[in-house]
Amino acid sequence: MDNNVKLRSMIFIAILSVSLLLLGGCSKEVPQKHEEPKTLLAYVGANLKDPVSDLVATYEKKTGVKVELTFNNSGTLMNQIDTTKKGDIYMPGGISFVEKAKQKGIIDQVLGPIAYHTPVIITPKGNPGQVSGIEDLAKEGVKLVIPDKDATAIGRTAYKIFNKTGKSAEIENNIIANLESPAKVLAVIIMGQGNAGIVEYSNTFKDKEKIEVIPIDPKVNEVEQIPVASLVYSTNKELAADFMQYMKENGPAVFEKYGFKTK
Repeated sequence: MDNNVKLRSMIFIAILSVSLLLLGGCSKEVPQKHEEPKTLLAYVGANLKDPVSDLVATYEKKTGVKVELTFNNSGTLMNQIDTTKKGDIYMPGGISFVEKAKQKGIIDQVLGPIAYHTPVIITPKGNPGQVSGIEDLAKEGVKLVIPDKDATAIGRTAYKIFNKTGKSAEIENNIIANLESPAKVLAVIIMGQGNAGIVEYSNTFKDKEKIEVIPIDPKVNEVEQIPVASLVYSTNKELAADFMQYMKENGPAVFEKYGFKTK
């Protein structure tokens, strides 16, 4: 055989061998599986939206966990959980809703308080109704606006405060509207459609120049804890517990930034 022909044959065999080796190697590669990001579903009281959204953004960035947030008044959220039987976290505006949820058998664990709901009286600028304290809400001519007692933690708390004054009937006679959130009470008072309202202290944080804020006597005021709870329906209890611990450790500083009392 000619030497050139022999050389060409050897080169061809070498190239063919390398190609077969490469093909064999490729056939052994296993496609990478892309795992779906871990997700938590959290039901959060509407009045807690700003601090919780802030905390969740940081938590997601730190852990890579996606936290889906559903905001509404605490009572509506509890009914939603009880109906759908889904979710991992329940964070209402007050401990009383967690206690009620416990009775329904939907709560697993509870941590907190993360912060406190502190009721205050608000009036339009200039205080046209001349309200100086909680008992003045019983005066003739007062037009009182409060959050709904069945839907919101602060509304439920307001009635407890009224009962302590001994003038509950008179105060309740002056209620002209029960609204679905403290934020709506604030908006109505700013517009002058009532001359007194009950909200949470943090609701006044951004609009102090538009209203008068009147503290409630500590002897009758009802300051309520804001907890974070895990649900019995959680499919990732370890992750839910991690999120709760994060809220307990980091929540107070962030809640304080948004005007909530934390002590």
